[in-house]
Amino acid sequence: MNLTRALVPAVLVALSISGCIVEERTAAPAPRCRGAVWVEGHYGPRGVWHPGHWRCPGVVEAVEVD
Repeated sequence: MNLTRALVPAVLVALSISGCIVEERTAAPAPRCRGAVWVEGHYGPRGVWHPGHWRCPGVVEAVEVD
């Protein structure tokens, strides 16, 4: 009885952890500019998802608006 009570939480934890799926992606190598910073994935100001990317300081990114 005590052994069963001790194993139930361990089995529940093992089953809940096994349901997690992580998608592994290869990130682009760091650019050759000094001070490059990795920006984690985020939602932009218009609600569009932007995956993680490198950003170089002083580089202005042009965004086309439809």
